Amino acid sequence: MNPLICIRGSASPGHSYPMTPLNLKNKGDSPMEVTYSANPGQAMSWLKVSPVEILPGESASIPVTLVVPSNAGPGESYVILTAAGARFDVRFSVGVPPPSQCVAAGYQPPAGTNPLVFLWLIVPVVIILVVLWVWRRLAGRV
Repeated sequence: MNPLICIRGSASPGHSYPMTPLNLKNKGDSPMEVTYSANPGQAMSWLKVSPVEILPGESASIPVTLVVPSNAGPGESYVILTAAGARFDVRFSVGVPPPSQCVAAGYQPPAGTNPLVFLWLIVPVVIILVVLWVWRRLAGRV
């Protein structure tokens, strides 16, 4: 099974997201120039990864960024990213719930506004409207 690369939550068109970094180790005796490819190949236009050289016996944590085009449609995507011969399963979604594999691995959506907050914003507005209504009714009796 390949290591899983995800974002937290779901992506939106026109935005960039940090993904799980690639963790690679050079087990050879000479410096290793890390090159990348993806299947499907066009996915490399969405994945931004910098070229890196890893010295013998050293490890590197390489940042990966998902760059979603502004015209991207909704859906879930699966890409196999190959870096220095190692394969990674890249999963993400645009405008739909996150992939189940990412959620199962603990990639939770970023903390956002709880929908109940909007209820507490509506309550004062309703109270003000009721007070104004009562005040106008009482003012009309005088």
